[in-house]
Amino acid sequence: MKEYILPKTGHAARMTILSDTDMNDVLALQEATRNALPADKKMFVLPQPVSYFQNLLTRATGLMVGIRTDGILIAQMALMGPMELREAIALKLITNNDILFPHAALTDNVVIFKSMAVHPDWRGNELAHHMIGFAADLPFTRVADHAFAQISVGNKRSWDSFARNGFAIVAAGYDPKDGQPRFVFQKPNFGFDLAAEASADDVDPIGDFLAIVALTQRDALVGVYEAGNDGKLVFTRNEGEIGVMPTVARLRALAI
Repeated sequence: MKEYILPKTGHAARMTILSDTDMNDVLALQEATRNALPADKKMFVLPQPVSYFQNLLTRATGLMVGIRTDGILIAQMALMGPMELREAIALKLITNNDILFPHAALTDNVVIFKSMAVHPDWRGNELAHHMIGFAADLPFTRVADHAFAQISVGNKRSWDSFARNGFAIVAAGYDPKDGQPRFVFQKPNFGFDLAAEASADDVDPIGDFLAIVALTQRDALVGVYEAGNDGKLVFTRNEGEIGVMPTVARLRALAI
């Protein structure tokens, strides 16, 4: 259990692991979060059956973390696993695409961060950022080799929180179910060992999406924020990976 003060309201917020006694609050928060999204952003919070949350809250398939203030559940997120990466791929917990994962072995144990929801009335309090940091430090997560998350490219607020918590873009592709572009984020428990040499920088997450597919698939680069600049996306090599350091201009040309 961990507490921090909400910057906008000054309320004390408490981060904790949820249980099956929280089911009604979990379902209500999921519905409120999704209902507040415009039609073209509903895929940011995918609908799930009650059994999905029941299995998580009873620790059958993972667990759920949440943030409460004044007894109200205002943010939540699911952690699925630990399981081998190949099982997570087979269960389509990370991606439905035929994507390679050059920075992890198929037999590595992983935890998948999924189903994040933040109540619309409490946005702007860095709830996602703090919840991800809390979840990443749990023993449940730290026993795994890697943490993964899949996020819609347009959901900048969400993937910004993962990027600021040490996650990096390791894959990109279009989801075959809805055709929407998505990023796969990864955080090895011992971190990436990023090359110090020049990298592909000034990358536009949406405009350069096809270039990012090439950057992560063929050249096995990882996307991180430039040191000291949380708004500038840079792709660089994880030391030990074989590959060139391409320019974004060349990748953009190849993506056409």
